[in-house]
Formats: sequence, C-alpha cells, structure tokens
Amino acid sequence: MQDLAHAARENGVVVRLGEQATPQAVLALAPDVVIVAVGALNLKPAIPGADGPNACDAWQVLAGQQTVRGRVAVIGGGVVGCETAEFLAVQGCQVTVVEQREVIAQGVSSTVLPTMLGNYTAHGVVARTGLKAIRIAPDSLICENRNGVAESIACDATVMAIGAGRTPFDVGALRASGVTVVEVGDCHAVADIAHATKTGYDAANAI
Repeated sequence: MQDLAHAARENGVVVRLGEQATPQAVLALAPDVVIVAVGALNLKPAIPGADGPNACDAWQVLAGQQTVRGRVAVIGGGVVGCETAEFLAVQGCQVTVVEQREVIAQGVSSTVLPTMLGNYTAHGVVARTGLKAIRIAPDSLICENRNGVAESIACDATVMAIGAGRTPFDVGALRASGVTVVEVGDCHAVADIAHATKTGYDAANAI
C-alpha cells in the first residue's frame, strides 16, 4: 500500500482525502473520464430484527468496528460468514453458522479450508445447513427448515454475512454531461480482489 501511495505521488497523482465524491463534486473537476471504484457493501437480509441492537455486520465485526460476545449466530456460510465464524470462535465465542444451502465454505481456498475446519473443531463451531433465517429476536435467531418448520437458535448476537452488493453511486449525471464512465471492481460485478485489480488495470490502460 505504501509503495502504491509513493508511486502515485511520484507520478503527479492528486489525492484528495476527507471528501465525499458526489456526482456534482466530480463534475466540478471537469473530467473527460471517470473511473468509478467505490466497491461493495455487505448486504442485510430483509427480515424482521435486521436493524436491531443485537444484529451485527460481518464486515464491521472483522474490521473491529463492532464487538460481539457469548453465543453468536452467523447468517451465511459463504467465505465471509465462515471467516467471521472462525474469527469469533478463536476469540472465545460460541458460534453457530446458519446456511440455507446444503454445504458451507463454498469458495474457501483449498489451502485455507483445512485450517479453518480444524479451528471449527477445536473451538466447537456448529454448522446448521438447510436453514433459512426468518427473524432476529432479542435472544435468538428464528429459522425455517426445509419442511417449513420453525427452529430457534439461542444467541446473544446475530452476525449477517449473506453476501455483498454494489455500493450505490449515481453515474447518470456524469454520462449526461458527456463524461466517459468506466466502472471497475465490485461496481462492475461483485467478485474478488483479482477481478477488481484486473478491471482497474484494464480501465487505466484504456484511457
């Protein structure tokens, strides 16, 4: 990161921090081309209780911006959900991963998976598959199984990790003003860091 910052300064790149890049602010710069790389955000399930005080965001938990203790239910058994479950279990939380599909950890690297599953075993992480989260209650996560029967998982906090979505950024005004707009990374398609790097590199080379 420091290398990239140094290279930017050496090549005359102007970096403006502490400002919100609204379409109007960008237009004020009179650009010919705008590369939009505002990234993704963690999605929130559309269920009752998702805005409650005991509902947490997996990205914020991993970043240390939210702290959970005790019994934790993680909604989502994908890469982020499984990493969050491991992170919390190692810290001493009693973790249950809830996944609607039949398996968890799809997409986790084969080099990382054995260590992750080893930590799951060592720290008592429970994986519950075939369950759909339908409500976050103050002291539990209410789910529905394959037969439509409700099941309750006791927990002190619920961490949401159901996937990522594009961060909203309105490019309509930019295009209407004749500015060429190129969306890269998660703005183009929510994927991984390799996709973000490649689309950013390709966009820069195309200018």
